[in-house]
Amino acid sequence: MVKKRVRIDVTSQQLGRLRQEVLCNQQMSAEQRRKALRRTLPIPADGGRVDLYCDGTYLGAV
Repeated sequence: MVKKRVRIDVTSQQLGRLRQEVLCNQQMSAEQRRKALRRTLPIPADGGRVDLYCDGTYLGAV
């Protein structure tokens, strides 16, 4: 079964929180990043890749 990529567009308010807690924290594993992201945004639980965008700009993938 192939997992789908999900694109999520975040607001600038969400971006500030995500940068602080998820994207810039280099000590987190991929699983920890997904858990932290799940606290802020509804993401699929199937483990598929989630691409994050803000105002059409690619931020990163989790």
